[in-house]
Amino acid sequence: MRAMEKALVVLLSLSPMSSFADWAYSEHVDEMRGEKAVSATIRSEKPISPQTSQAKLTITSVRSASGDAFFLDLENAQFSCSPPLCVVSMKFDNGKVLELKAAPGKDSNNTLYVQGPNQFVATAKLSSRLIVEVPVYKQGKSQFKFDVSGLTWDGETPSADGLYAGVGGQNWAAPYNPATGLVDSGSGEGGDRCYIDAHPAALELGVKPTKITHCYYQGRHYSSMVDFEFSKLNQVVRAVSKQVGKPELELKEYVSWSEIEEKNLLSIGILGSKKSNVATLLVIYVPADNLVPPRKLVTQ
Repeated sequence: MRAMEKALVVLLSLSPMSSFADWAYSEHVDEMRGEKAVSATIRSEKPISPQTSQAKLTITSVRSASGDAFFLDLENAQFSCSPPLCVVSMKFDNGKVLELKAAPGKDSNNTLYVQGPNQFVATAKLSSRLIVEVPVYKQGKSQFKFDVSGLTWDGETPSADGLYAGVGGQNWAAPYNPATGLVDSGSGEGGDRCYIDAHPAALELGVKPTKITHCYYQGRHYSSMVDFEFSKLNQVVRAVSKQVGKPELELKEYVSWSEIEEKNLLSIGILGSKKSNVATLLVIYVPADNLVPPRKLVTQ
């Protein structure tokens, strides 16, 4: 959170650059240190909650050499958030509700520093609508609506190599291409569809997959499941660890690289069964996954 507060100090002297739709962009250069900071800001529409009809919520994302930041400012009201952390809820389009941790400003009840600045920007670039729910003093949880379409922001995408680029020739958040010859798996509902590549080419995993399943939401690639022989688990764990730049994890029937991915844009894990000699590498592009509605529970 300290990096976020440093970024806010820089933001105070940002000068306007340009705007697109409701987003306003600013840039500032610290002449003493030679560091540049850029920001994107958007204000809420009419509040959903009637008790906060006079309040306005502003979202600001800042990127600088001192650290990236993502914070909320509340006008005509105050946050009800006691240190060290409270919860901010967000819903992009029709996706699941995200629960994010936030820290209040040291000298202000009108500012909250929220976790995941890179994840926020990457998800907003794929979205049109956003609802934010925050704790407001004497009003309880209050909701604010945003039109986040048209965000232009460079640098918040995965690397172009290995799993960060995609899986099996499918690029993260890229549109579905019928020419790839994938077969509809019959799973998924609404805009959430999965397709099977039953004869996949070799990947940079040290083994040849037996099958790859790619899932798309509203035509955008957000997850891949790579099946391989469980007996090859050691080779795959070694290959994935190398790609994400982390030490090899302890081998067991479930391995997860959670919370260590580049800029929190990917979620990677392996689930397998020694008895059936089948293991699956699951890779999820978090920003696109944030837009997928919760799947309905299947009841007997």
